[in-house]
Amino acid sequence: MTTADSLAPPRGSGRRSRASLPVAATAVVSALTALFIVPVYLTLDPDLSRIELRPDSALHFPLVVVHAATGGVALLTGPFQLSRRLRRRRSRHRWIGRVYLFAGVLPSALTGIGAALLTTSGPVSVLAFLLLDVLWLATALAAYRAARTGRYAEHREWMLRNFSLTFAAVTLRLWLGLLVALQLPWLDSFYGGDFDRLFDTAYSLSHWLAWVPNLLLTEVYLARRAAREARRALAGAQQAAVGAHE
Repeated sequence: MTTADSLAPPRGSGRRSRASLPVAATAVVSALTALFIVPVYLTLDPDLSRIELRPDSALHFPLVVVHAATGGVALLTGPFQLSRRLRRRRSRHRWIGRVYLFAGVLPSALTGIGAALLTTSGPVSVLAFLLLDVLWLATALAAYRAARTGRYAEHREWMLRNFSLTFAAVTLRLWLGLLVALQLPWLDSFYGGDFDRLFDTAYSLSHWLAWVPNLLLTEVYLARRAAREARRALAGAQQAAVGAHE
């Protein structure tokens, strides 16, 4: 006989579904950003570049192409590494992780360093891009080393830090649009009607805002999670101590 209990979803299924929504949303936004960035550079036509290229450097455009293409790989594969369901399928998780690291983050970070040194956006942007790429590379290597030595809790923490930097490709564009919109009321009074100056200001600021808040929010999340787990462990120890004395 069918009962209400048999028709009810398994316990925890609703919670798991809600927990998967942020991962799904991140995957969709990351994929859309990759589709916006990458195809233009796959044409190998420097005239279609979304950034200004150095006319005195033959290396600038090839570096940008590889950086964008492999960064797209990182954007497309990174969200899957956040999925708890996929982590349970260890073989698949490892293979996607290897693609993310070796075909995505590592080549994109290394070529990003070269592209940063050639950027025409000025020293503020050079420093922002260099720090981003160095931290992106360092967190990826730390995550890989932790996984190879069986420190999986540390591996997950480093991967969260790393993907927060990968996601800078998304947040850069969000911040750029927001900063341009916020400054428009002062286009005439402050910038003398020069939209290029307004855009350059927003562009330079967005290079920092793209990743610094991401990383800070990740650290806050990890600290709060560690504190919550410590409280649970303490409560468990106290309950065990009480039970031992009864």
